[in-house]
Amino acid sequence: MVLSEQFKAKDLQTYRNQLLEYDKFNELNENLYGLYRKSSLFNKIQYRAGTRIITYQNEPIFLIWSETRSYNVRIRSIIPLADREKLDQIPLEDVMEVFRDSLPQHLDIHQFEYIVVRNEDNDHILSLLNFNMRRGVKRMHMNLNDLTMKAAPVTMKKFQIEDIRARVDIQNRIFDNKYRLPINSADILIEISKKTYIPELSYFYLYEDQYIGYGQINKSENSYFLVNFGIVPEFRGKKLSKDFLIQLLLKGREFGIKELYLDVNEQNDKAVNLYKTVGFKDKQSNCSWLYYFK
Repeated sequence: MVLSEQFKAKDLQTYRNQLLEYDKFNELNENLYGLYRKSSLFNKIQYRAGTRIITYQNEPIFLIWSETRSYNVRIRSIIPLADREKLDQIPLEDVMEVFRDSLPQHLDIHQFEYIVVRNEDNDHILSLLNFNMRRGVKRMHMNLNDLTMKAAPVTMKKFQIEDIRARVDIQNRIFDNKYRLPINSADILIEISKKTYIPELSYFYLYEDQYIGYGQINKSENSYFLVNFGIVPEFRGKKLSKDFLIQLLLKGREFGIKELYLDVNEQNDKAVNLYKTVGFKDKQSNCSWLYYFK
C-alpha cells in the first residue's frame, strides 16, 4: 500500500545523501537540503508543509516537494529513494493522488506541473506515475554586460504590498490561457515571503496612467531569473514589450546581476523572438509534465 508521510526536520539528516544528489533524477530539481538549512522558521514550515516521504509497504520510495497553493501546483523536486529496478515492481499510478490527499486540506489542487531536463530515467518514472508530457520549455541565458540596445523611456512603478490586487489582476490577464488557473493574493504573499524574491526588481509598466505590464527578477540559489514578464493582450503588437524588457534588464544590471536566465514555452515564437532580439541565447530545452486530477 502506498502511503504519504509528513516530512520532519530529522528527515533532513535521514535522507541527507539522497537530498545532496537532488539533481541526479532531474537537473532542475531544487535543493531542499541547502534551502531548508538557510531559511527562516516561517519558510521551513512552508517547505515541510509541501514535502512528503512516499512509502510502499513501509519502505521509502520517493521524496516529493511541491508548492503549497491551490489549482496549478508546481513540483519543486521529485527524488527517488529506491532504485529503478525496485520502482518498476511497485504500482506507482496512485502515488500523486496519495501525495495530494496528504497535503494541507484547505488546498484545492487541480493539477501538478513538473519541469525537467529530460533523460531516460525521468521519462520512464514520470510515465509510471501517470504524468503527461505537455510541452517543451526553452531555457535562455544572457550576460547583461552585453546589453547594448537602447530603449525608449518607460514609466515603471516598483511593486508594493498595497498593489497586491493590481498585481493579481494584471498577471492573470497577461498569462490567461486554458492550461493555467488564476493566481490570488495568497499566492503573491507566499512568493514575496521567500528569499528568492527581490523587491528592488519587481516592476509594473505604467502607460497612459494604467498598468499594462509586469516583470521581475528573482534569485534561485546561485542564479537569477527573469519571471512573470509580460504585457496585457490589448497593448501587444505596439513594440512596448521590448522597451519595458530592456529597462527591466538595465535595472538588473544596476543591481549587480551579470548572468540572467529565463524559461519560456518553446512554441511561443513571439516571446522567444523578443528575448533573442535583446540578446538572450538558447541554453537548453526542458520539458513540462502535468498530472491532472479528474
